Amino acid sequence: MSKHGASQQQHKLSPIKLMQFREYSISTQNSKHFNWKILRSFLTCKEGFALKEIKTFQGAKSCCRIIYSDGYLIIKEVSTSNTLKVYNLNGHNKTPFLKSTICDGEEWKDRSFGIAPILNLSSQITQKHGFKTGLYYITATKLHVLNFYNGTVDAVTLPVNYRFAGIAIDEETHTLAVSSVKNLKGNLLMVFALYEYYPCLAFQQLLQIQKSTFGLSLTGAEVNQGLLLTLHQSNKVKVYSLATVCQQQGSSPPPVLFEIDTINHVMLIGTAPYHLIKATHVNSFFIQNLEDGRSLGTVEAKPDSFDPYLGFHPDGSPRLIFTDNGTLRLFDIVTKDGVPTLVPGHLHSRPACSEANASGERPKTTTTRSGRTIRKPTNSSSYSQKNDEEETVQIIWDYEDDLNLLAILYAFQVNERNAYFKLTLDLVDSLSGKRLRRIELDQKIRTSPYDTLELFLRLDADQCLISISRSSRTSILVFRFISTSK
Repeated sequence: MSKHGASQQQHKLSPIKLMQFREYSISTQNSKHFNWKILRSFLTCKEGFALKEIKTFQGAKSCCRIIYSDGYLIIKEVSTSNTLKVYNLNGHNKTPFLKSTICDGEEWKDRSFGIAPILNLSSQITQKHGFKTGLYYITATKLHVLNFYNGTVDAVTLPVNYRFAGIAIDEETHTLAVSSVKNLKGNLLMVFALYEYYPCLAFQQLLQIQKSTFGLSLTGAEVNQGLLLTLHQSNKVKVYSLATVCQQQGSSPPPVLFEIDTINHVMLIGTAPYHLIKATHVNSFFIQNLEDGRSLGTVEAKPDSFDPYLGFHPDGSPRLIFTDNGTLRLFDIVTKDGVPTLVPGHLHSRPACSEANASGERPKTTTTRSGRTIRKPTNSSSYSQKNDEEETVQIIWDYEDDLNLLAILYAFQVNERNAYFKLTLDLVDSLSGKRLRRIELDQKIRTSPYDTLELFLRLDADQCLISISRSSRTSILVFRFISTSK
């Protein structure tokens, strides 16, 4: 999740503090007191700071996503299904330590969590910036709020008679939507238990998604950006105002803001200004202005691409991020003489074939992603498709908003007797799209022919977290940029 909403005040460094700053590793917590431009220059300099692994955590195989915020990492215990461990990654001498252990009587999975501002329900005390971040997660009967800082957990009981399966946080309306499993056979497809999560957790209402209201072709629904999206057969998506739907529930059908036809229900909305992305064909994306309907053009992926991705830049600017066949490219939306056009930027790809493949053959590629954008209808962030005769490349990215950097991780297969995946990390200027630094990681990820490799990435100030999930186990590697000066 993004750190948007956190204070981004910058403080000037005195020459003495600057020299001290150079001598030690930069903790995420302490870096808040330094100038972000200085930190960025250190991390992107090829000399002076090296990316070193400081800890590897083992987690339950059912929880591969990185649950992290403000220096705290939450991991589901390997041996039990109802224990969470909270680690502070910025301990004494920058050594991670176990902050607290949370035990509950009910199991939870990593699809059912979100990180957002909270007001501690027990103490009603906030930080000086007005909020803290915390972990929201659901179990079979309860919605839980975990405060990272003191390890306290508050919980409210979910509405009875429903089986809840997922959670979504809508930052536009400070609404937390807990969704039930779908019942495709009956009139009631699913329900959303809606909660206000800031300044305190409060139940709002139960929103029923009925076929009699939204149409017999209804197959799914999502809450995001202050909107309710209903998914229908024949690749149709209808968009409603969430507030209007909640007010008119039980009466006549609410007014439809707009509806589109899009392959596999792929649809994203950007707000700078309002643009819409939809899929007109397989591996083909169409962009248009929502306010006047004007077309901005089409972005085409390669015919053999596996799940290419086009989304809006998470910094809210009029730019797009496109991943395709192991590559990443930024597109700028530029308006000239009143006509908006798409301008492609730098193309980023994995290291040359000679580095990745001893045989010199070009590997077949697949593409994946991570980061702080939302793609509908699925929220899965990793894909893998290979057989014994294929090589694959995965690309995963994340955006560090304070440093204005894109981190791009390439995982490509090296074809030796015991094949393995090699990792390379690029740091890219988020504005210009220029690569500032490339770092080859030492890890060799070995997988069996039956493993499905899934990767996730987080970059936060001087810390980099990589989740490596195989079919049998999950490991979270924690790296930190450490000063190499004596």
